Amino acid sequence: MANAGPLPPNLPIAQLESLKFKANQMIESIQLLQRTIEFGGQNVMPPWPDILSKYNILLSQSHNLTASLVGQLQTHGPHASHENPYEKLALHPLHSTSEAQMDNEVIPLLRTQQTTDVLKLEGEVVRHLAEHMATKGSVGVLNQAGRKDSQGKRVEYEDVLRECEQIRTEHDSRVERAVRAVAMLREKYDWKARVAVDQEEPEELEWDTHLQAPGASQAETEGAAEELSEDGGSHDSEEEEELEEVLGNVADQTPEGTPRPPDHPLPSVSTEG
Repeated sequence: MANAGPLPPNLPIAQLESLKFKANQMIESIQLLQRTIEFGGQNVMPPWPDILSKYNILLSQSHNLTASLVGQLQTHGPHASHENPYEKLALHPLHSTSEAQMDNEVIPLLRTQQTTDVLKLEGEVVRHLAEHMATKGSVGVLNQAGRKDSQGKRVEYEDVLRECEQIRTEHDSRVERAVRAVAMLREKYDWKARVAVDQEEPEELEWDTHLQAPGASQAETEGAAEELSEDGGSHDSEEEEELEEVLGNVADQTPEGTPRPPDHPLPSVSTEG
């Protein structure tokens, strides 16, 4: 403000400038993550590593800002101690202000609402979610026509909350099943060994009918292969059946409002050993 006067000499200017720099870094990281997720307005999912790396950067910056706010600095002098330089700070004008100055200069600094961009995106998210909900979300509750449920009752906010809880429960269930399926596949196959080994191991060469040792008859090779199949076939079949049970029918678990394109069917789980 024009008549605020000089700053007090005991303000931690260096620390405040550092906080301002870190806050601006977080704002830029949030905007970058937002642009990455939007992916130029295309209806596709950006690569997961890109999202994860930008989120990790934002998380690190948030942690650094939090550590700076709660950290303590050592004071100098005969009674040196550790204290937080921000605990005694307060936003307050040095001189009395008029009503006009309060309305035009002070109140705009005390932001109590979200920015226009955030409000716009929030409205779009609420509208998009309401279009695919049975209760139509808060939009259906605020609609003057008053949507009715199957029993002829007006939809209330409690109905919207129950549907949101159901959506969250179903989502968590799908996530849990997907994690279990990946864990089962990880236990079934030794992925590191498959990636690391460039050539077949001697054990694999021994049972290869095309690379059998000279002098070994075809009958002996076929008998050994049948013995191996009898030992491990049933176990693999049980694991595959359990994996199918965990995965279930992926098509039935597709949430409403997000139909998959007919030209891109979901991949099916192979059950061939």
